[in-house]
Amino acid sequence: MTKQQRKTVLVIVGIVIASYIVRSIVISAMQMAYHQQQAIRAAQRQQAKPKPAPHKAPPGVSASKAAAPAKPIRRTAPARSPSTSGNFPGIWVGRAALSGKGICDLRFELREKQDEPDHFMGYSALTCRAFAPLVGRALNRVDPEAAILSGTVEKGSFEFKADKVVGTDSNGCAPTSFSLTPFGANLLAADWQEGACVGGHMILHKARS
Repeated sequence: MTKQQRKTVLVIVGIVIASYIVRSIVISAMQMAYHQQQAIRAAQRQQAKPKPAPHKAPPGVSASKAAAPAKPIRRTAPARSPSTSGNFPGIWVGRAALSGKGICDLRFELREKQDEPDHFMGYSALTCRAFAPLVGRALNRVDPEAAILSGTVEKGSFEFKADKVVGTDSNGCAPTSFSLTPFGANLLAADWQEGACVGGHMILHKARS
């Protein structure tokens, strides 16, 4: 290759390199201009959006209080009571050894009064079988104590008073009042008084509604 040919080749290579550099610069400038135009258009669109009207505080309320977000209202479920739960009306039964009476079975039917809200009727029947260690020498006969009672809910318990005595035991005893208190799951703690006689207590479970 002659000296003149080498010069020609170098000139051509230089032209190619220069054209590549110029082309890269032009493309970069075009890209920058495009991104600038996009940014300007986005800013114009943002400015064109309507701004929400400022919240005006009511008379007598400061702006800081008016701007504060409202606190969510917590709603608490009302406490369940025996009168509103609807699970207690029905027939409840239990068995226990009662001193002076023997082995006793209690059946208590609890019903709502249809014409008086939160008022209830109770029908009790207590039947005992003589058991010498509990009743001593004077063994009870199988005479059921039975009464019709009415009552309301007081401090979470059903409180009943006897309206009519239907039957007494062999000693003439019959319930004068009953207290039924929800106890654990599906149980009632029954306590009753029998006037001059000794009352009793028993845990009842629901036999049927």
